Amino acid sequence: MRLSLLVAGALCLALTGCGGEELPRGPIVNDPGSAPAVRPSASAAGPRAPLAGIEATAAVAGRQATAVLVRVGAGSPAPAGLDAADLLFQEYAESGSYRFAAIYHSRDAAQVGPVAELRPADLKTLAVFRPFIGYGSAPENFANQLADSTLPAVAATQRGDLFPGGYTSTGPLLGAAPAGGTPPPGTFLYAEAGTPLAQQGLAPARQLTVTPPGGAAQTWQYDDASGTWRGVLSGVTVSVSSVVVLTMPYKTVEVRHPSRREMPSAQVYGEGAAWAVSGPSGAPGRWSKPGQKQLCNVVDASGYQMRLRPGTTWVVYAPDGSAVTVA
Repeated sequence: MRLSLLVAGALCLALTGCGGEELPRGPIVNDPGSAPAVRPSASAAGPRAPLAGIEATAAVAGRQATAVLVRVGAGSPAPAGLDAADLLFQEYAESGSYRFAAIYHSRDAAQVGPVAELRPADLKTLAVFRPFIGYGSAPENFANQLADSTLPAVAATQRGDLFPGGYTSTGPLLGAAPAGGTPPPGTFLYAEAGTPLAQQGLAPARQLTVTPPGGAAQTWQYDDASGTWRGVLSGVTVSVSSVVVLTMPYKTVEVRHPSRREMPSAQVYGEGAAWAVSGPSGAPGRWSKPGQKQLCNVVDASGYQMRLRPGTTWVVYAPDGSAVTVA
């Protein structure tokens, strides 16, 4: 079965249900203080990590998250540590490259990078999770936005020892965080055994392709043996449990100092069309995020929150007009 969607700010909701027992609708939660705890399955031996839905020790589940900003593109060093993150938020950048805000909480990564500069979408994405942020540098106007956000962060220009060779490690990075950090709230719901991804619009999925206007296609393939979605990034294969595509406007922002330049920036607040693939299934839906300190909700065609497979979730900020194909 092949389903295609040309995203232009609207989504056709005339889709058939998957049948079977109806899922609980679940609250649409934007306030992180009231986010539901990740529910353990019957076989769970302990607490679950809120950003990945996997079993974790109490110490890990209760610690602060770290976030690393990464950029990958033609001519850049090979990416490292991305599929060890709990959440990855992908933004399209100049020259066909990708930028990532990678959040680490349930697992550590010995090497993450190449580390990138700070940009406005990073703050809009990360504020609700309250992580300690590691980044390369920041233009003056973006550094001012970071200071206003009060998010704890460290740059390679401040602590070069934490970023050898343009990469970093989550253990030392978290060790450098100020005292008093708190664990992140969960943003996605995670499926227990036998729970479908969506109540409506669910279909078998083996391949996901996202093609931005005027840009190259990015393709993910489902791997039966590992139960993961695999993509290739600068020659490196990454494996994740789920891929969620959120379509949104981009605008051009200007850097004024130290030199003038322009760059695309994802407009993370608002709402729009979405696609999700998790396990061997995919479904269309909608996303909404009212503001910087609110959670992002992803619901199916009938308004039920998507239930993802536990593990790493890769979130794509796809520009409006992107072609999203699930086959």
